[in-house]
Amino acid sequence: MAEEQAREELLGTFKSLLESGDYSDFVITCGTDTYNVHKSVVCTRSGFFKGAERFTAGQEAATAKADLSEDEPEIVKLLLQYLYEGEYDVKLVDIKLVNMAHSTRPVVRGNILSPCHYSFPHTCQPYCFDDDYAWVCQHHQCCSQNCCVNFVCTQCCPDWIPPPKGADASQLLLSAKMYEIGDKYDVLGLKQLALSKFSLACEKYWESQQFAPAAHYAFSTTPESDKGLRDIVIKTIADHMKMLNSPAVEALLNEFNGLAMGVLKIRAKDLGLI
Repeated sequence: MAEEQAREELLGTFKSLLESGDYSDFVITCGTDTYNVHKSVVCTRSGFFKGAERFTAGQEAATAKADLSEDEPEIVKLLLQYLYEGEYDVKLVDIKLVNMAHSTRPVVRGNILSPCHYSFPHTCQPYCFDDDYAWVCQHHQCCSQNCCVNFVCTQCCPDWIPPPKGADASQLLLSAKMYEIGDKYDVLGLKQLALSKFSLACEKYWESQQFAPAAHYAFSTTPESDKGLRDIVIKTIADHMKMLNSPAVEALLNEFNGLAMGVLKIRAKDLGLI
């Protein structure tokens, strides 16, 4: 308990340093965003910032700057969050909890004579507003003025854990972008963390329409020698061959020969052909 509290206090200190800019000796800008950071943190965590030639000896804090405006502001913000906290939102532990808690649908068994269907999560369809359509549950009724999207009744499903904000299919592309920026600024730990999050996102959201754009980003922003994201994309498609029915995935296979060959090799090994 004491050790955990000490870690939380240390983490809180680093977070407050980034937020307040106290004792800052270096400035990072990205578009309209300005971060008053600390060389002792960013230089020890990032090989890019570590280069001694980037900081002229005796340079005043007011003029020690780096402009990252060629990168996305939101991605730079998460990069700095990682440098100070060793994590970025959504946190890995939350993603793992969501994957476990939402691996199956919440089940509520109502009375067989009940007018409710208890099918959660519930998203409204046009037929939901028909007079003879069953209610979702006794605590809720759909209406055309307030359509439901993935509605889960907390009274019927008290153990249901709502996913943290951002813990959804958007993690696919976000993780690919964080992997890229971790490579660009030589932050090995960030690459490894983004890789873990990308893998978990692929396991859960491989059927999402956001998979193909994220896979395309992964293949178009990494060299063939960097197998991290690429191998996960290949394995995901090989494990779910019905994805080949998707025009977007078919386009990926046509564009990236290495992707198509990787999927073919895995399937051939599974069949004992190689």
